[in-house]
Parts: sequence; structure tokens; C-alpha cells
Amino acid sequence: MLLVNQGEIVQKRFVGIAGGETTEIVVVDDDGTTVSSEHKGLLGQSPEEISPADATSLRETYDAIQFHVTVNHHNSSLELFSRTGTVDYRTSRALYSGTAVGDHISFQTSLLNGDTIISLSCLASDRESLQRRCRVGIDDPTGE
Repeated sequence: MLLVNQGEIVQKRFVGIAGGETTEIVVVDDDGTTVSSEHKGLLGQSPEEISPADATSLRETYDAIQFHVTVNHHNSSLELFSRTGTVDYRTSRALYSGTAVGDHISFQTSLLNGDTIISLSCLASDRESLQRRCRVGIDDPTGE
């Protein structure tokens, strides 16, 4: 069963994990973008959008990389199964790269893995324009 949630993206970040240690590579929020000093050269001018080639390069340095978005849920989300408040979710590289802080999204998680966004139903620049379903425009949303 899929859960339908709606909210505003308030933070994006991705981390590298090596030897049990977690390193924040990029954090994007209302205060701006912070990039780990050791990765500024690789990520260049657009750390908010990670290309498949950059992700592959980072996977050579880390055992794993994880992409996260933090969502402040709208109160109008379906209350029976959805979450409320601000929640950090894991997501794919494609969804991380295809969204921005301030975007409003309708999205689904799975009952089996409620902390991972598995698909977007709608992506809008403001809450008033957000629908339960609309054209998203992100190719292969589960693509790493």
C-alpha cells in the first residue's frame, strides 16, 4: 500500500558513508548551500543537482551515498496514514536532483519503508498549485 503525503521541501542533503562514518557532502536549505571542502572541485557550481557521473565518482570514495530531502508536511495531507510535521526522507539521486528547497510535492512512501520517498505524484512551486497528481517531469524517479 502506498501512502500519499504533501509538503514543502525545506532541506536537501546527501551524505557519504565509509567505514561506519557518515560525511555530509552537501546541505541545501533556506540559508544557502554548503559543500564539503573535499568535494567542491567535483561538484562545481550545481551541488543541488548530482549527475550520474558525479554519483559514480563519489561511490568510488564512499561505501555508499544517500540522498535525503526534509519535508514539512501540509496539514491537508491524508491524515489516516500520512505523517505530520517535519520529516527527513531518503530518496533517489534523480528525485534529489529534480527538486529544490521551497518546492511543494505530493509523494508516496511504502508501508514497508516509510522513511523513503518512492515516487512523486506532483511537483509545484507553491502550495496553492499543488495537486494530488500532475505532470512531474523527472525521468526515472527511482534512478540512482
